[in-house]
Amino acid sequence: MKLVVMLAGIIGGLVLMYLPRGVDRPKPAWWRYLAIVAMALTCFFGLYPPLAGSITDVVVQHRADSTKIVPALVMISDAESATSPESFTALDARDNRVRIGLVPTASLVSGMANVPRQRPVILALRRFGSDRSFEVMDVVAVDPLITMPYIVGLEERARIMFFHVPLSWIATIAYFLAMMASIRYLRNRSNDDDDVAVATAALGTLFTVLATLTGAVWAKFNWGTFWNWDPRQTSIMLLLLIYAAYFLLRSTIDDSERKARLSAVYAIVAFPTVPFLIFVLPRLLPGLHPGSADDTNLGPLLSPRSDAINPTKTAVFGLALFAFTLVFAWLVNVRLRLVRVLRQSAKRPEV
Repeated sequence: MKLVVMLAGIIGGLVLMYLPRGVDRPKPAWWRYLAIVAMALTCFFGLYPPLAGSITDVVVQHRADSTKIVPALVMISDAESATSPESFTALDARDNRVRIGLVPTASLVSGMANVPRQRPVILALRRFGSDRSFEVMDVVAVDPLITMPYIVGLEERARIMFFHVPLSWIATIAYFLAMMASIRYLRNRSNDDDDVAVATAALGTLFTVLATLTGAVWAKFNWGTFWNWDPRQTSIMLLLLIYAAYFLLRSTIDDSERKARLSAVYAIVAFPTVPFLIFVLPRLLPGLHPGSADDTNLGPLLSPRSDAINPTKTAVFGLALFAFTLVFAWLVNVRLRLVRVLRQSAKRPEV
């Protein structure tokens, strides 16, 4: 299901990249509004919905760090079944077979009495004595419309997935399109194909830089420093150097036909390194990044756990891929139109 949603988001964006009017013609107003709305919704759903884990997440997190407070989605039962007026019983909202006891902090006793019964509520919990007794530190949300799953070890930092991962995927697609345009150029010797190759390679490099920066921000909060020479960080650096050489090659050749021909060959030869450096090499080596060789969970996207990325998170991630693909298509469109205008103005005779 995860893969289907991811592919649907990317393919939908790529179809709209060429339709209507082609990749190098002005897009209609509805197309631009769609891109803006998709990106706005991605930012909203990626940042706004509260995290909500399960009782199991609270227990697992306590074993890793007993000081951690975990937001859990539960339903408060009737207070009469509790052992004292200052304690409550609750059910795991996702698994009604799990019954637990709740002991609110002194400042929350009166507030807990006003929490609706038999309705989902997110409580900030900490294990209290046993795996079936928890201390309530705060009431996060009552009957939330949507929630995001709590991922042990990532927590709020998992939200960057909606931005960092699509940037990496779109960079890969951009380099693939640059390779395809380069193949077409070698067959047709059309300047239009060379323009597409340069535009997609340039934007692929831009998205790679943005993916590197967002990954560095995540590394700062998760690992302590912006740069750790993790295998994935190192492979991204190598990829940037490979495509920096592509633009260096173009800048050192004056003859336009020779420049286009040699850079097309380079783009074709360079692309096989993209999936290897982004997807293969980091998974062959041990590292800090989720999905490394010594990570048994394979990261949240590929994890076999059903709660690692729930249906809501899957839908938002598909929306993010669709939105970033549209933004990429829009930038390619603007760049190609600008190149055509500059070329036509250069050919126009001076009066």
